[in-house]
Amino acid sequence: MDEGWGRRAVDFATLSEPANCREYVALHQLLGVGSGDRVLDVACGSGLAVELCAARGAAVAGLDASERLIAVARDRSPQADLQVGDMHALPWADDTFDVVTSFRGIWGTTPDAVAEVRRVLRPGGRMGLTVWGHIKASPGAWALAPFTLATREKVANQAAMVSLGRPGAGEELLTTWGFRDVQRCEIPFAWEFADPDHYARSLASTGPAYEAIQAVGEEAFLAHARAAAAELVRDGLPLRAVILVVGYIATKPVDTPPAHDNEVSGHFLAAAPASAEAEQLRQSDLDELGYVMNASRLWGHMPATLDGLFDLLGQCVKLGRLDVRTRGILIAATASTLGDSYCSLAWGGKLTKAANAELAAGVLVGNDSALAPPEQVLAAWARAIARDPNSTTAADVQALRDTGFDEAQIMAVTVFIAMRIAFSTVNDALGASPDPELIAGLPTAITHAVTWGRR
Repeated sequence: MDEGWGRRAVDFATLSEPANCREYVALHQLLGVGSGDRVLDVACGSGLAVELCAARGAAVAGLDASERLIAVARDRSPQADLQVGDMHALPWADDTFDVVTSFRGIWGTTPDAVAEVRRVLRPGGRMGLTVWGHIKASPGAWALAPFTLATREKVANQAAMVSLGRPGAGEELLTTWGFRDVQRCEIPFAWEFADPDHYARSLASTGPAYEAIQAVGEEAFLAHARAAAAELVRDGLPLRAVILVVGYIATKPVDTPPAHDNEVSGHFLAAAPASAEAEQLRQSDLDELGYVMNASRLWGHMPATLDGLFDLLGQCVKLGRLDVRTRGILIAATASTLGDSYCSLAWGGKLTKAANAELAAGVLVGNDSALAPPEQVLAAWARAIARDPNSTTAADVQALRDTGFDEAQIMAVTVFIAMRIAFSTVNDALGASPDPELIAGLPTAITHAVTWGRR
């Protein structure tokens, strides 16, 4: 981070950041920052927002990963509490601040940072963040175009980073982390440059530019930037790039107790590192469910492995000819035997849709009377494997044959159960807790049945 954003800290502070003043002032105004407020700026960079906030009478603090940018920020605001660190582990106590801001510092690839923002905010405190909006629709999109000189992987990650500007994305994120009164607003933003050389040097001081420079070299990057800007020079006027920026403001509820890390993030690990694969996993949840599952946040550390696991499960489903109802029975029986509340709730809900709540709740508590005889054999097989695979007998396998399963199907069913045990084991061991959104949509018969596992 210090190499990408901090290698030209002075250029960034003097050439690039001053153009952000409109953004900083607008968000401070929306949040009503004033005298006596204790304000933290996350990813504060070279500290201009901190300095402007102090001018409003606030007691200010800031954090950034770049030592060189923090050095500039301390020079600008020596009275401020400015720290070098990780926004996923803020070095302040619970309930410290009245306001927390982040100006394009929390990305779609770092959503769990919101958990730390929530922790250090006092109950009733205000949170505000800005993100890039619809860049391609912006009149000044040309000013960001040189970033695409980076490798394809880096460009894909850049796209994942700015995903919080999409309609509903920021609202969903803040609501998921327990904020209320979430509002989306337009934030004024425009870069202005004296000439193409000023533009190229300013752009080169940013993190995304560093990724492009790594790919094509500094001279090629600067030449490309100058050429793009040269076509837009106006006599007697600065180069101007108006870019759409979105702001979100929200409130931490007064009745919310201080949250511990695992309660907020939904698991025991720190936030997964940014990657296009992790963002794809997150976006898939948003598209299908409207929220990001705690399990997906956890598996963001190994998204390719999760894809491989579910590919294996898909092979078992195909070979075993397992419809949704059958899968629901197998997983509900397996998860409940293991004491996995997450999968018990999730698949109790799916089995409810495929059958009914009474049948699903029965399987969860070990009452298979509502199942057909072949389904009862499957549920018993799943429980036996989950309880102790060494306890199974040839008679158990014969019972599966007697219900109509051939050898290949029996193998597929068994591998399916084993893969689900592996998935549940990882989730439970690393503290993945059931999602509030999941629980809210379940019938009471299911939620009352699941009395085990993580709450």
